[in-house]
Amino acid sequence: MSQAATPLLDTRSPFGTYPAERMVRVAWRLADRHDLSKGLRKRIRALVARIFKGPYDLEADGLKFRIYPGENYDDRKILAKGRLPERAEHKLIEPLLGQGKVFVDVGANIGSYSIFAAGLGADVLSIEANPQTADKLSFNVRANDLKNVTIVNSAVGPRDDTLPLWLEPSNCGFATFVKDLTTGEWAGDWSPTFVQVRPLTAIVDEQGLCRIDVLKVDVEGFEDRVVLPFLRHADKGLWPRVILLETNCRPYWSEDCLPELASRGYQVTGQTDDNMIFELGV
Repeated sequence: MSQAATPLLDTRSPFGTYPAERMVRVAWRLADRHDLSKGLRKRIRALVARIFKGPYDLEADGLKFRIYPGENYDDRKILAKGRLPERAEHKLIEPLLGQGKVFVDVGANIGSYSIFAAGLGADVLSIEANPQTADKLSFNVRANDLKNVTIVNSAVGPRDDTLPLWLEPSNCGFATFVKDLTTGEWAGDWSPTFVQVRPLTAIVDEQGLCRIDVLKVDVEGFEDRVVLPFLRHADKGLWPRVILLETNCRPYWSEDCLPELASRGYQVTGQTDDNMIFELGV
């Protein structure tokens, strides 16, 4: 199928319909070269994205994904590197997952965490705010024939609400409720779409969860408004044993999560460039 005929979003065709051929992989590896200047890499990426925007079907670390590299950072990394992104984070949480464990993924994107955790045998609650991204996530779950993943298409916040979710077409995985993030370093062609927001306590209760072994939260500067209300209102028995928290947008939080996590008995047991691991009662 020619690229011009490729649909913008295809969640119906069987996995394997869109093979990532050698030229595609070479082009995206070039666009991901970090020995090039940031400006040059951005120009190359824009050109490659116009020609090889996707979708493409491929396997990474033994897991199947239909990816759209022209519009998502995680997709580009999977295609350029031939493996899942966040490998360091996966290594940190892998010993905590497996049969009988419960993994809650807030800001699930296309499923690089959810599908990884489900592949290890954990029961996964996968929450994604962007409806189109949630559709991509659903396809990837089906492609891997996973029966232990429940997907909820909702944003998570401190209360029931409807809020503008800001989207940038070159990286739909970087959707944010924090308008300040749409300028400066991350300036681009942002536009808002209004989505439903629900507290994590309500979603967890609706799904009938009675424990959470690992909670991962990656919502681009809105992490504090997910985690802190949950800890303040959920029964202590529902507090996650481990929280994987994205901290690279910490300056945009309304409240700093770290002191309250410490006061509730969470200790830092791991850290990467973008995330921190907190474990309860270490």
